Amino acid sequence: MKRSLVLGILTAFLSMAVYGVAHAEFSGGLKLASHYAWQGGSESAEEPALQGSMYYNFDACYAGFWASSADYPGGIEIDYETGCGGSLTDNLGWNVDLIYLTYPGATEENLFELRLKLSADLGVASVWGRVLFPTWPDQDGPDQNTSGHNRPQFGLTVPLGDAPVSVSATYGQDNNRPNCDDYDWYHVSVDTSFKGFGLSAFYSDRSDREPRCGQSGPGKAEDGIFGVSISRGF
Repeated sequence: MKRSLVLGILTAFLSMAVYGVAHAEFSGGLKLASHYAWQGGSESAEEPALQGSMYYNFDACYAGFWASSADYPGGIEIDYETGCGGSLTDNLGWNVDLIYLTYPGATEENLFELRLKLSADLGVASVWGRVLFPTWPDQDGPDQNTSGHNRPQFGLTVPLGDAPVSVSATYGQDNNRPNCDDYDWYHVSVDTSFKGFGLSAFYSDRSDREPRCGQSGPGKAEDGIFGVSISRGF
């Protein structure tokens, strides 16, 4: 059931992607990754993950959704996204996004997330910073008051000469979620393309391998995670 649901949704993504080729206002893609990397850990129990996205772009704004197989009771995560972006100067940009992250089969985990981002093209590299403000509308109690919860993130991408190869790095924090451990994380990747396909090799790690909520003491210390992915945009 879980697998058929994932394949059904991703087949729909592929159909919409083909439609999008003939209608420029649509964009999207498919990705197969050795695991679903999120904030220095794996959301797919270090198993392969199939992911897809589809967006409708209008002027400076967009609306769409992204999905991935994941290690949740429903076997999948579906994120509904909308936002706008623009330029402040020739090399400085901004984005404001609102995401509704859903987990069929585990609806108490559903959350809204506001994301504010600034990015800059420095010529030799591009850099960005953003802060995420999540809240869980379906959870009650004092431990779920997430008004102070924030996730700052910073990243950069450096092209390597004239070859279609770049190195990217992201550093982030997960802070002030009530009754939960704070932790730092990072993600480093080498990215290239070949005949229209994106290829990536990456490494993810976090200061607390299993951040805990509702329990005291440190999380379980483990090694970081290596991974690879192949993707195709439409």
